[in-house]
Formats: sequence, C-alpha cells, structure tokens
Amino acid sequence: MNPFSKETLSKASTLGVSLGIGGVALFVTLWLVLGSVGVEQIPRLLISLCLPPAIMAGVLGGYMLLVRPRP
Repeated sequence: MNPFSKETLSKASTLGVSLGIGGVALFVTLWLVLGSVGVEQIPRLLISLCLPPAIMAGVLGGYMLLVRPRP
C-alpha cells in the first residue's frame, strides 16, 4: 500500500483532526470540571495539559495492538 495515496492521506488527516478536536475538548472539559471542584491553578493546568495526550496515546496504542490487522 502506498503511504502517499489519496485514500491513506485522507484517513490520516481525518484521524489527526479528530484527535486534535478531541484533545482540545478534553482539555476544556477537564479545566472546567477541575475548576468547579476547586482545584488550584497549577495542578489544574498540569492535569488538563497532561491527561488528554496520555488518553489519546492509550487509545491509539490499544488500536495498534488489538484492532489493526497484522501483516
């Protein structure tokens, strides 16, 4: 399979946009929820910045290990 084919680039772009939107949405959600609970600014910022990439990495890692077909 050609890594630069139109279909492959389209799938990769869709996945990238989805992950970007999901990461921003998760950041905003965490920021608002932690703020309403009364967490201080620095822990709130660190959790909101570090947790979304970790969740996305876990989802992509699970996909690579469980769903993606083997060559």
